[in-house]
Amino acid sequence: MKLCCIIILNYNGKKYLKNCLDSIKKNTFYKNYKVIVVDNNSTDGSKKMIKTKYPKIDLIKNLKNEGFAKGNNICFKYTIKKYNPSYFYLLNNDTLVKKNWLSEAIRTAEKNELVGIVGSKQLNFEGEPSISAGWIKMFGVKYYYGNEEKEVGWVSGAGLLIKKEVIEKIGLLDEIYMPAYYEETDFEKRALYSGFKIIHCPTSIFMHKGGVTTSKLKTNFNQIHYQNRIIYFLRYHSLFYFFPRIVLDIIRGIKNKQLKEVLKGYRSGLKKRKLCNY
Repeated sequence: MKLCCIIILNYNGKKYLKNCLDSIKKNTFYKNYKVIVVDNNSTDGSKKMIKTKYPKIDLIKNLKNEGFAKGNNICFKYTIKKYNPSYFYLLNNDTLVKKNWLSEAIRTAEKNELVGIVGSKQLNFEGEPSISAGWIKMFGVKYYYGNEEKEVGWVSGAGLLIKKEVIEKIGLLDEIYMPAYYEETDFEKRALYSGFKIIHCPTSIFMHKGGVTTSKLKTNFNQIHYQNRIIYFLRYHSLFYFFPRIVLDIIRGIKNKQLKEVLKGYRSGLKKRKLCNY
């Protein structure tokens, strides 16, 4: 049975992390898995809790908050060196996995060697369907809420399975998308360009609270969203393709009194993109 390493990034999410780890222990029937938690310098007792209550879990202690991409990349490198697993499962700390979640994701991945990424079905904490997968179109995003396995253009980064062959071919998450947003979208786009398929698996289910980590930070995440948004779209699409979104973002910015955040985000994104020669 192939080894799957479950990677969980944590920052001051002690309560949610505990519930997540307990749900993994209760609802994971796939026999060959290992949990690794990478902590972004939490101060709420998360690290002590893991050492005390979950001694079999590997804990990586970052000396500062490295953000989503770099934090996970640190864990990827550690995991590859120590375990060299066949699969990685990226899971947010504010999630609760349901029965057979991992077995179903791996079952889907094993159906075809071209399947590189499998996204699980995401529910909110009230049990209602949440955004899990879809396709990025010129005039917006088309979401998929179906109950059948479906080849899609992207899946949620809150819970997704990655074959080691994908990382071997395309590398890790791009750390330009700091501290968060669009890093998994970029990773998935690179996977598609390299010939891998992305599949949404509706029988692999988890519940997701959402916003737990970002709410603890003083960063203006609206501005970061627009910053990383323009980096991503200009990297993979033309300005013409992105133009409808610019118009919609400006309209929403005016309506929500956030136009300055939109413009500052775009300006910052263009500057970062230029510095990185994208």
